Amino acid sequence: MRQLNNSQPFAVTTVFRPLNTQMKIKVLGGLSTTQFYRQTSQEWIPDHTHALVVDGNGTQTDGPLRLRADYEIHDPDDSFDASTLVPQVYWFVKDNTAATAADTQTNGTQVVSTDTTDDYYVVGRDLYVRKNFTHLNGVTIYCEARFTDPRTNGQIVLSDTLPLAGILQADEQWNISILCDRTRKHYPLSAATTIYTFEAEARHGSVDKTSDVAWFWDYSLNNGSTWQTITDDCLWYVSGKNTSILSIDVDFIANILVRARIGVGSGTSTVAPDIPNIATASIAWRFPKIQPVVFSYGGDKVFKETVSMTFGLFVHVAKHDDMTEAQKRHWLLTNWCVREQGTQNAPRSLRAWGLQVDVPQAYLFNTSGKKYIVDPNVAMREVYDIIADPSGEIFQMSNNQTMAIRT
Repeated sequence: MRQLNNSQPFAVTTVFRPLNTQMKIKVLGGLSTTQFYRQTSQEWIPDHTHALVVDGNGTQTDGPLRLRADYEIHDPDDSFDASTLVPQVYWFVKDNTAATAADTQTNGTQVVSTDTTDDYYVVGRDLYVRKNFTHLNGVTIYCEARFTDPRTNGQIVLSDTLPLAGILQADEQWNISILCDRTRKHYPLSAATTIYTFEAEARHGSVDKTSDVAWFWDYSLNNGSTWQTITDDCLWYVSGKNTSILSIDVDFIANILVRARIGVGSGTSTVAPDIPNIATASIAWRFPKIQPVVFSYGGDKVFKETVSMTFGLFVHVAKHDDMTEAQKRHWLLTNWCVREQGTQNAPRSLRAWGLQVDVPQAYLFNTSGKKYIVDPNVAMREVYDIIADPSGEIFQMSNNQTMAIRT
């Protein structure tokens, strides 16, 4: 028999199927993870600071919340006894309202204390929670169970989270509501008024407390990114910034978001909001489609003997009648000019800003076949604003009232 020198061996590798694992945080004793909080009496049900209370059926009704890492590990290959694995259990607490630097970088702060007077402490592999939570603050419990797969020596981590928070009792809850449409529209060309009111209501549970609290209104011009205090310098402010009814004049503001807050600590004498609840409403200008059309009183032909041509404006408004002369004078701003059709030449200003213009023959007549376009450059005026000189000094009338014009 002749031995072949180039024969190659065949390597065989053992491959294990992944372990079947699951884990969840189990509440011992059946105690509810939801606490009900009474704000006025500072009472919690259940109260985690109380001693452990268990009824005749073995169900916990009060006392510390006891949590256990409940896990299952199964080897589908039955290559070892999975019941012999004892994972290492780690508990972490993450504050949901004000995360610390450690919380931001990890799953929270690890609980290592065994002191039974602490808010969180460990008993064996269980976590005890003695802290009470409100509707404003809560935590997330994070648990890890770590073990080594004896088949591969690979590290395996099982984990679960459990949020903890309180719920304000229904009869303790404050609620603020805006009683009118919360997204209002103002149509300047057809609105009957420019004064709008926003009425708010405050309730404590089902009881109307509107007249028993202090009211605070503020406003935002960037959709709520920042809020500003309403002052007498706000031209649009009419009345009510410290009542339940705020009045504004939208002739001076085109888009605004307002916010209502309340203070209850000293009733109507409360000097600042002390309840986190808010209610917001907005109002914004809306224009229909507006189409200005230029017309000539004498046709579109210019002759050598023509002295001037007179042009005017029709203004069509979608789903409405054409603008009246009074509306055009009130809302439109023109800057008449003449430009040569089909070129990039700069337009020549006619220094006219009315609703019609007389264009001298010299601007239009030529013998080289050029055509000209008469353009009113129409713009819509919007809100009123104060007038000031370049130094910032505000113009006032003889009766000391501030002057404002549509801009």
